[in-house]
Amino acid sequence: MTAARLYSLTVLALLSVGTAAHSEAQASAAHLDSLVARALAVHPSVKAAAARVEAARARVVPAGAWMDPMLMAGIQNLPISEPGANEMMTMKMVGVGQTIPYPGKTGLRRAAAEREVAAAEARLRAARLEIEQRVRDAYYGLAYLDQALEITARNQKLLGDFIRITEVRYGVGTGSQQDVLKARVEAARLAEEATALSEQARITRARLNEAVDRYSETGVPPAAIPTRIARAAVSASPKDIRFVSASLGARAADSPFPPLLNLEEMAVANSPVLQEHQAMIEAQAARLELARKEILPDFDVSLQYGQRDGRPDMISAAVSVPLPINRRRRQDLEVKAAEAELAAAEQARHEARNAVRLEVARLHAELERDRTQLALYV
Repeated sequence: MTAARLYSLTVLALLSVGTAAHSEAQASAAHLDSLVARALAVHPSVKAAAARVEAARARVVPAGAWMDPMLMAGIQNLPISEPGANEMMTMKMVGVGQTIPYPGKTGLRRAAAEREVAAAEARLRAARLEIEQRVRDAYYGLAYLDQALEITARNQKLLGDFIRITEVRYGVGTGSQQDVLKARVEAARLAEEATALSEQARITRARLNEAVDRYSETGVPPAAIPTRIARAAVSASPKDIRFVSASLGARAADSPFPPLLNLEEMAVANSPVLQEHQAMIEAQAARLELARKEILPDFDVSLQYGQRDGRPDMISAAVSVPLPINRRRRQDLEVKAAEAELAAAEQARHEARNAVRLEVARLHAELERDRTQLALYV
């Protein structure tokens, strides 16, 4: 019995459930929701992504702040020979200095930091979605495996009864030894399949427990696939099942899924991975504009007060700017590097968009394949 056949039997069993099974499915859905909530609250990857958001937010204000002012104190104009401290220009000095960025630079630094916050928030959303997907995949996988094991156990019981009948018939001369051997071979194959399913269930249970930060062997209450999902896949009535064409390999008709192109556009518009790429592009665009402004000078402003004994005190003020004599070896190359980084970020977004479309197409094809296989067995 293939995995597809077991999956189909599992869903067919769900399509025929009654009120009691429906209540059990509701309880199972509530348990799944609690597992998802726990995973989102405790999984290390979600916590790490949330911490990175806080770190990015903490960098916004410093990115737009001026550098700290400088305090100066000392003695000026002290001759190293006579008259020494009695020189009329000798003074005790105290002063302050401040670097004033060229207008627009701090705004660009802050803008880049704010877009990095947006990127970190998108990474957090992606981490939460990934963990939720892992929990749901493992949970529904466990539901399938539990149902498959139950079906296999029933088949083993039926096959055991059949083996006893063939042995009795062979014993009284009305059956053949070949029938007995075939039945025993099928029983051995079913036992092997049951063992494989049991091991898959252990692995899937361990995956589920990892997602909710529990030990691998922690027990999990019986899982169930919601009836609404099974009923949405394909009609339970064979007379209502249609295929898109009579050709070999045609898909089951009446798909509950939107067209593939619509799904791809929805995924591209809502993907947190692409939102992260877009935010990083915007941050790099701000850094590129900042690199272009680096040729424009910052201003160093200072004010000093000089105290002289027995003579009038003095004040001094100064403004200094750097001379960009190394522009070709520094600022121009920094602009070139920032342009290359922006181009790389845009290509990374393009690649990620293609990957999203490919993943949607793959999942859509798998879902339609499973629907068609299920329709063939109804």
